[in-house]
Amino acid sequence: MALSLKHLLPVLGIGILLSCEPEDLREGSPVENISTSYITSTNTSKNKTPQKGTKTENLREVIMEDVVPSECGATEFSTVVWKHFTELASDDLAVEVMNQYLFFQENAVRLRIGTNSFGPNGEYTKHVERMIRTLERFWNMPNEIEVLGQHNATLNNRENLADIIWYTKQDLESREDVYPLVEEILERNRVSSILPNSPFFAADGYANFDKEIVLGDGLIQMFSETGLEQEIVWTGILSHEWSHQVQFKQFNEWYPAGFFDSKAEETRTIELEADFFSGYFMTHKRGATYNWKKADDFFELFYQSGDCSFDFEQHHGTPLQRKAATYEGYLLAESAKKKGQILSAEELHHIFITQVLPEVVNELQYL
Repeated sequence: MALSLKHLLPVLGIGILLSCEPEDLREGSPVENISTSYITSTNTSKNKTPQKGTKTENLREVIMEDVVPSECGATEFSTVVWKHFTELASDDLAVEVMNQYLFFQENAVRLRIGTNSFGPNGEYTKHVERMIRTLERFWNMPNEIEVLGQHNATLNNRENLADIIWYTKQDLESREDVYPLVEEILERNRVSSILPNSPFFAADGYANFDKEIVLGDGLIQMFSETGLEQEIVWTGILSHEWSHQVQFKQFNEWYPAGFFDSKAEETRTIELEADFFSGYFMTHKRGATYNWKKADDFFELFYQSGDCSFDFEQHHGTPLQRKAATYEGYLLAESAKKKGQILSAEELHHIFITQVLPEVVNELQYL
């Protein structure tokens, strides 16, 4: 393996935006020496978009927990993640430039470069757009949330790379100055079997307080390689991240300062509520309309990324807790099947806090 696990995990699982003074590319070096710091500074003459705000857990970070031995044990999903992780770790060049490529992807999202389609060839764009309309109606949030795609292909597209560097690098006099750098990146892609095709280069999945949701093709790919239909993976992850947007809208009211005793409790509660909301939407006759068996196939896999470290700050709940919260959402949707009534977010939150959460946490904490 080209790099030890402990060295590569922080690159894949922790933030990649570094704040350093930019280096002068023209003094130098081949593209492999262009660190992320080279492109972090604002190019003020090009009216760069402000940095976006706080986001929920990035599913990229959650899936990286599956390459580390866990009290929860090995799963189908961890097997897939490990396969791609070892392939990536065996390529010295890919490991060396991982930070830079993740930085490119972060800025592709920020600058809206290649983000208006879903799937490697855009094949799930119509499905995602249809789900967005359904989610907007279901949660009464018309035109509030922007859903953005993330693609490996962005890192192998000459004009996309040129745009990313041009709009994020300070003191470039002409756009033409970018192209020699882009050609070196493309050449690097040609000589590597991993760059830029590893799913880890497009594995983001998160919601943020700026009313954005990001869905990466690589994230969908890894879940789908366990045998799940891609369509339900897209729907399931989107519905979970949209549930976080529902929470964000009422966050200060629902979770005022001092509401939680610990960071671990906060993370677990918020994630379990999103699971509850997802189960409700996915199986409701006016939501995604999946029957429980089909929805459960997705949730069973999705919650394999749950953890058993109760005091860990990013503790999402155990797999059993997460599935139980989702099932409670399904039961609630099923109870309204004949009338098709949709409970408000406030009503659902009250049910979760007063009924679902105590039962799920207290009864399943050590199972």
